[in-house]
Amino acid sequence: MGHEPGTDELETKIATDYSIEEGGEVYNFELREDVVFHNGEQMTAEDVKFSLERARDLEGMPSSLVADIEEVEVIDDYELNIHLENPSIPFLSKLAYTVAGILPEGEYPYPENGEEVEDAEKFRNETLVASGPYEVVDWQPGELVVFEENEDYWGDQPEAERVEVKIYDSSEELQNAVEEDDIDLAYRSFQPSQIEQLDANEEIESKTFESPEIRYMVFDAAEGPYEDVNARRGFAYAIDREEINQEVYLGERHPLYSMVPSGMWSHTPVFEEEYGVGQDLESAREQLQEAGYSEEEPLETTLWYTPSHYGDLEVDLANKIAEQLEATDMVEVTVESEVWEDFTGRMGTDFDLHLLGWYPDFYDPDNYIAPFLQSEASGFIGSHYNDSEMDQMIGEQRQIIDMDERTEKLIDIQRKLGDEAPYVPLVQVEQYAAFQPEIDRESVTLGPVQIFRYYTIRKDGW
Repeated sequence: MGHEPGTDELETKIATDYSIEEGGEVYNFELREDVVFHNGEQMTAEDVKFSLERARDLEGMPSSLVADIEEVEVIDDYELNIHLENPSIPFLSKLAYTVAGILPEGEYPYPENGEEVEDAEKFRNETLVASGPYEVVDWQPGELVVFEENEDYWGDQPEAERVEVKIYDSSEELQNAVEEDDIDLAYRSFQPSQIEQLDANEEIESKTFESPEIRYMVFDAAEGPYEDVNARRGFAYAIDREEINQEVYLGERHPLYSMVPSGMWSHTPVFEEEYGVGQDLESAREQLQEAGYSEEEPLETTLWYTPSHYGDLEVDLANKIAEQLEATDMVEVTVESEVWEDFTGRMGTDFDLHLLGWYPDFYDPDNYIAPFLQSEASGFIGSHYNDSEMDQMIGEQRQIIDMDERTEKLIDIQRKLGDEAPYVPLVQVEQYAAFQPEIDRESVTLGPVQIFRYYTIRKDGW
């Protein structure tokens, strides 16, 4: 499976057709018969079985996305059934991401005979053998990846015969490279001030598209001051997203009013419906009073952030949020930071209040709901949110095949999220690409799933 370029529409790739059976517990796929791996071998259903079960058995991330595969049943060379442990309609979207990449069975090591996987790295192959429009001919980790056209590709041939992807240590180096014409195109990781500079450069073209990457605030809803929903709701009233966007991000983000990002189906701006737009200090104070706080006895809290993982502006975001919360006169905020490695180790146990970001593992609302609101998952994020009714609703939406019915259930989940506020969504990031004028603008395909497609890029003179 894959996504049609520039959209969130799922489409078949190496499959010619599929069906969903037993309410989402069994997926049947009929496969193309003309798919050839880079090593010259033809792909069959056995390769699909090998790849999916290998990804599952290696464990860790991202194998958790396919952990619910019970068995891949090969029917013949070009047909198979995937049996899941439980019905899951979002599973189809998971197959569109890298964890479901199909590899030739004979080229990759695999844990056999019940071997325990203590270190998945030992099962890594030094060369990539796949079946896409490009073949990797050079890979220097952290520096360079070189692709060359795969003449045996079953689909349309890529526009460029060779692509060199250079990795830069900083966004400043990336900006310099595109401005000095050292590279044709630069994608992602620019700071808002750099985007302003690139947009002002008449020798550089650019393109933007809304991204599914989100930023949000996390409360420990199980203990401490934020066990009280009134305190969480008070903070939700105190946040002004547009002020954050303008003063921290120079207008290069979008205010976000749900954990499901804008542009994704089922998105409903429940925090706007519940708390309004901008800062409502009167309502914030009322909620904080309900939680037992006052100007004389304020809520004293520490807001934790990580200084560089999300870019250099994280300290500015933390300070702006602290300023907005303290405008209630009932909250005193201390801002503290930890480097990413220590931050992730502590966020599930030590923080009452912290900032995080999320980029989807797969493009489906379930991936913005289950990791945050399902009782068995929320502890890792640090909210420890636990609600049996929410757990039931999440399980139910995974089994609804009809899109309209599933959307209604997802909207109900978001409304419960807005009412109980174990998280406060803040802003949504925007994709950005800067490129030389010789690049065909329409060939730069940005889309909601944020998969950058090198094979579509065209340049004048080719």
